[in-house]
Amino acid sequence: MNCKQLNEKVAIVTGAGQGIGKGIALCLAQRGVKVVCTGRREAPIEATVAEIKAAGGEGFAMTCDSADRARVKEVVAKTVETYGTVDVVVNNAQAVAKSAPVEEVTYELMYLAWSTGCIGSLNFMQECFPYMKEQGEGRVINFASATGMFGYAGNLAYGSNKEAIRGLTKIAAKEWGQYGITVNCILPGAESPAAQEWAKKFPEKYAAILAQQPMRRMGDAESDIAPVVAFLAGPDSKFYSGQCMLLDGAYSIAP
Repeated sequence: MNCKQLNEKVAIVTGAGQGIGKGIALCLAQRGVKVVCTGRREAPIEATVAEIKAAGGEGFAMTCDSADRARVKEVVAKTVETYGTVDVVVNNAQAVAKSAPVEEVTYELMYLAWSTGCIGSLNFMQECFPYMKEQGEGRVINFASATGMFGYAGNLAYGSNKEAIRGLTKIAAKEWGQYGITVNCILPGAESPAAQEWAKKFPEKYAAILAQQPMRRMGDAESDIAPVVAFLAGPDSKFYSGQCMLLDGAYSIAP
């Protein structure tokens, strides 16, 4: 089958105001993708788009909480109105519920994690699906976490939600493959503004983590994580689907 080249595509990247989402948006734009940047706060996503345009790329920003289905619908509609279609959706946005032991996890913590994560990802997938189906091609790239895969204590709300995203990815890949839509998932290990602030407060703990990292460093959002997203968004991955990729420099290795 003939697939669009990466530089012919239109992508929506959620959580594009900082960290991994920003790195993905910049990387895709550098490769010629028209990038729609979403996030809950306007200033960070507008800053990302400003960087994209300063480098000669194309895109726009729209505030959006992925849990808000009506707003998700507006984002997708504006994307199609502006660029004619949507080829790629990168579901990176996720509210981080605070840590708590299982017996103390509240409904509110669970709802925060699940509504912005698994349900938020599904919102964008369902709204983009008709356009991807119609053109016979689409790329969905979700984000999960080793927190759920390996069961990190104290992170029930966040981790269980991330495992649900892996399940969502696999089932959608089975159902949507017939339409030329691939659905994959990345479990990243990368620096983020929040991680950098934590490292400043706890340098010894951070050093201990790096000592356990085979590459002795954390991943870089733009140069380590985003190029893999670009592969999954492009034509060379057309037969690669339903997979969950651990992308953290061999820190986590699935059996």
